[in-house]
Amino acid sequence: MESFKDKLCKEYALTVEQADLLISEMNQMDFKKGDYVVREGERNTNFYILKSGVWRSFRMNDGEEMTLWFASKGDCVFAIWGYTNDNVSQTTIEIEADSSALVISKSRIDELCHQSIEMANLIRTIFENHALWAENFLIFFADHVSAQQRYQAIMQKSPELLQQVSLKKLASYLYVTPQSLSRIRAGMKKSKE
Repeated sequence: MESFKDKLCKEYALTVEQADLLISEMNQMDFKKGDYVVREGERNTNFYILKSGVWRSFRMNDGEEMTLWFASKGDCVFAIWGYTNDNVSQTTIEIEADSSALVISKSRIDELCHQSIEMANLIRTIFENHALWAENFLIFFADHVSAQQRYQAIMQKSPELLQQVSLKKLASYLYVTPQSLSRIRAGMKKSKE
């Protein structure tokens, strides 16, 4: 099974030495399912790397939660508005499964980047690859037009979501109703028989 550090290196194009350098400056925190990292309208300037578990970002839209993304082992997570501008978050980040994460404050990252060009380049590399992730996310939804295609892609790329996230939250991520997602799953099961 791939370790969180292996996934971190692969996803963000880091060497093991670069990952170790950043990790050596971080502290571990544990989270319980249902905890919040930040709520919409609150501030959080921390930077996290998930060691285990699943996190979800969502926004309220006409009283309904609209899931924006999921993060799992090896993913970097931060509330972009708080991290970049010390503003309140426009989204909520919720813990979907008991999790362990490494955390470092933005102020500490800034100190490290001022002290070391190596650390500054490391952080730049992470943010560049995070921007690529965001672009790929948009392309994913553009290329997978049907909800069934999006669901199949999630089954292949992130099967842990299917075991750790409720169907209702997964449906909001796919932009379908829970009933539609149930029909998609039932139809796929029937076609395999």
